[in-house]
Amino acid sequence: MAQWRQETILKLISAYRAKRLLWDHNAPDFTDRSKRIYAWKEIADELGYDVMTVERKLKSLKTHFMSVHKAYVKRRLKADPGTVVKPKWFAYEALSFLNKGRLMRLNREMPNVEKQEISTGRDEFTVFAEHVAIRLKNIRDLRARLVAQHQINNILFEAEMGKYSTQPSFAPDNTQIMENPDEPSTSNEEKVIINNISQAI
Repeated sequence: MAQWRQETILKLISAYRAKRLLWDHNAPDFTDRSKRIYAWKEIADELGYDVMTVERKLKSLKTHFMSVHKAYVKRRLKADPGTVVKPKWFAYEALSFLNKGRLMRLNREMPNVEKQEISTGRDEFTVFAEHVAIRLKNIRDLRARLVAQHQINNILFEAEMGKYSTQPSFAPDNTQIMENPDEPSTSNEEKVIINNISQAI
């Protein structure tokens, strides 16, 4: 079994990052199988390993990176802004370009929107908000769009009131947030529309 030192791993990551066609869905040759095979061979030759060993190591590194990153995002969501430090795993920063690649792919898949590279300096809340806005714009029926906006606002209000929190809220036990009596109740037709929108989003 190949032994991987930290400096060799960082060199592997750097070589992998340089081959955009292996990880960036926007790369012109991303779907060119022969060029991808050749790119893997170049990386393997550069490091002195066989292709299978290099691919297996990269897969392991990416899996661990996503696990570390998800845990980091969860801590950020639960903590006050600026109080959570970035993961100390030595390869985290080196592999952070993978997040940029994922956001670029999301941007590419959004229909009827000018394709702009999403800066890594923008947080996941901004990206998600833009994604929701694009989905709303793509709802052609005005009434359905208004219903969706109304329900989204209601969900955000309920979240702020602690309805979805795992922590005990300030609301008394055995109580629920009631609908505003001055607002019309949601019809069956609207519920169907909302359900369809939720599944689409």
